[in-house]
Amino acid sequence: MWESSLYLLWGSGMEASIAETSEKLIALKNVKIVIESQEEDKMQVRVDLSEDETQKVFNKALTNLARSAPPIPGFRREKGGKTTKVPTEFLLQVLGEDRVTNFVIQEIVTSTMADYVKKENLKVKEDKITTTQKAEELKKVFVPGNEFGFNAVLELEKPEAETESENENEDEAETENESEPEPSS
Repeated sequence: MWESSLYLLWGSGMEASIAETSEKLIALKNVKIVIESQEEDKMQVRVDLSEDETQKVFNKALTNLARSAPPIPGFRREKGGKTTKVPTEFLLQVLGEDRVTNFVIQEIVTSTMADYVKKENLKVKEDKITTTQKAEELKKVFVPGNEFGFNAVLELEKPEAETESENENEDEAETENESEPEPSS
């Protein structure tokens, strides 16, 4: 199984780390990613999700959080430790709406960017991706079942061929400097 870590930096320091495994990532289909600008070592993209996709991620995240939550009074656990059907509004109160929203946004950013990096076969410097919006800004605009978008900056590693040729040029320059006699005064 292919695994690598991918770190996300959200504007003012909200950081997340994921292990890119197929079972942990939510597969999103209706995601539109547009390259806004690209330089040799940096790429800025705009990511937009449809209403259906935000609702799908929200539902899945809520289910995952409910599974790991302590037993909820008045609701029995089924075999396998699953909590029976708890109304969404009640579940949001128990788990905390902020916590759920943060988790959902983190899932969206992580899943979309990890998938994009893998599909495009990009090498991201130190596996870091930064959203241009702060975590609070993203939280304010996120509503499950509505369109959602964010901007991200990817710092790209130079291709290995370029890196190797640069190292060779540096080695040649050092050799030339060593062979030149130093002027005496």
